[in-house]
Amino acid sequence: MDSVFAREAGEIGNAFLAAPFEADGWNAALRLFARRTGSTHAQLIGIGADAALFNFMPDIDASYQREFIEIEAWRPEVNWRVAATGRPLEVLSERHYDVVRERSGTDEYEEHIRRWGGVQGCQTTLIQGEGLLVGMAALRTERDGRTGERDLQLFGTGARHALAAIRMQQAMAGRGAEMTVAAFDAIGVAALLIDRHGAVAALSGVADAMLSEGPDAALCLRHGRLGAVRRDADALLQAALRRALDDPSADGAVQQYWIESPRAGASGVLCELFRLPRREWDFGFEPRVLVVARKAADIPAMRAVPLRAALGLTAAEAEIALRLANGEAREAIAAERGTSAQTLGTQIKSILRKSEVGREAELTALVNRLLR
Repeated sequence: MDSVFAREAGEIGNAFLAAPFEADGWNAALRLFARRTGSTHAQLIGIGADAALFNFMPDIDASYQREFIEIEAWRPEVNWRVAATGRPLEVLSERHYDVVRERSGTDEYEEHIRRWGGVQGCQTTLIQGEGLLVGMAALRTERDGRTGERDLQLFGTGARHALAAIRMQQAMAGRGAEMTVAAFDAIGVAALLIDRHGAVAALSGVADAMLSEGPDAALCLRHGRLGAVRRDADALLQAALRRALDDPSADGAVQQYWIESPRAGASGVLCELFRLPRREWDFGFEPRVLVVARKAADIPAMRAVPLRAALGLTAAEAEIALRLANGEAREAIAAERGTSAQTLGTQIKSILRKSEVGREAELTALVNRLLR
């Protein structure tokens, strides 16, 4: 190994190992990697079961990413690079592409890759499994020519450092999840973080205790996933989790559901689901959804009088607010009061307005603070 090669390999290694800790670290590492391997672009791509989860390529026009998605270029039958996937850290290059292109790939992808300067190059698989394939590539134009042996060796060396850096990013994501639920523990809140597969990535001690309440527990864990004990409530909860996981437009949005206990008379749980914003370099490891579970307070009906005075409610509104805070479902409240769901909805809107809160969960928290 000559001294220049050793120096360049060291630079690449240092850049990748610093990437998880610096604001623009991954972009800087990929730019350096492209230069040192004589490539136009360096690429990190993560592919899941149904779609590309991430596709990082510094200094590429945003229309590249849109076009990649439009032609479904994460599919091996479309993209011969994906079809050419080898063993982890096995470096594949043009001679492998020549074989695969005879049986895979589409005209759309050929036009796409020529337009963006990536007909030549090399690639490797960094992670395969865990419901995720993470690959790395160096893309070259036809003018750049085929990848030489020295550049292939530099690519292989850099790929090993990139894998170490991604594993570090993954460990940091896991540690971040643990620290997040620990913060909820400090304020006595039951919180669960859900990963992109729908599995519970971390949960606070309060949440763990709530799930372990025996026959009164409204929520449970099944094979590492959050569920409701009652079948009807579980169908509702699973649909809500799917919406929170799958709908990018729901970033920052909140879904609220009352989950009733399977035992009559036992306290229900209010579940709030928050879709977490994606971080640019999370590689699919960061949690996707935060679930906050709040037990309904067991507040006696006689406390409706001070509640009415505190919030300026009518007698009917105070009773409804109290029942909502106790975890009763809207349908049950309406049926017991002999009113329609529409009438109850209008009354609840009035309660929220007078209480100066925007959601039922906020009303529940307010009633607890006032009456406990």
